[in-house]
Amino acid sequence: MRIEEGSFVLIVGDGVRSVIRVSRGSKISTIRGVVNADEIIGLEYGSVVRTNLGYELTVLRPMITDILLERGERITQVIYPKDAAQIIVTAGIGPGSRVGEAGVGSGFMTALLAYYVRPNGKVYGYDKREDAIRIARKNLELLGLLEWVELRVGDVVNEGFMERDLDAVILDMGDPWNAIPNATEALRPDGTLVIYVPTVNQVLKVLGALRDNGYVDVKMVDVMIREWKTEPNEVRPQTWINAHTGYLILSRKCARSVKLTK
Repeated sequence: MRIEEGSFVLIVGDGVRSVIRVSRGSKISTIRGVVNADEIIGLEYGSVVRTNLGYELTVLRPMITDILLERGERITQVIYPKDAAQIIVTAGIGPGSRVGEAGVGSGFMTALLAYYVRPNGKVYGYDKREDAIRIARKNLELLGLLEWVELRVGDVVNEGFMERDLDAVILDMGDPWNAIPNATEALRPDGTLVIYVPTVNQVLKVLGALRDNGYVDVKMVDVMIREWKTEPNEVRPQTWINAHTGYLILSRKCARSVKLTK
């Protein structure tokens, strides 16, 4: 596959790792020198180019996570790939899935969901903030994924979800326990509810609300990744790691779920 003008490329090599959108006449500056974009357009992905200082760099096709993390706009804290991957796999999200998301924020999780529900699935994203919806829309357009997403300004705690029989609902908000009753109405009879929170204080409230609303198969994980250095003479764990991002609580709706009375 050849690189076209306007495409994103990932340039790597000798301490360089950068996502760039190539355009004719532009120059790409790196710590190892400058590359003319005109020399990249028309090449196959995987080609090697040389900077004006003589360093060789490889031009790759970037992953969606490369583009999001380096080029996406942020208005809020985002769900990082390590957590997003766990959510997508454990919730069984794939082509054709219909997924509700409350707390869209900058749209990073929304974009990854859209990528995996293609070609005939849909993501329904809600956020109370108009500015968040606007930024999320820009990021989805950047990636060409808006076709598989419907974004709405709305408060799912007070107004609920417009959709029904969703395969999964993801709540990434400050008080997700208050949204569980409306999420339950939106889910199919055995749908998956995923809740993402950063603190144990929130976890305790979520677990109580799941119990009150009759959820089953409740699981909780904290995903950690330790990246290693890969230099030939220095293979060891990286000095700095992102030790904690958030807790994932996954559960299944029971067809007979009703709010329990005390």
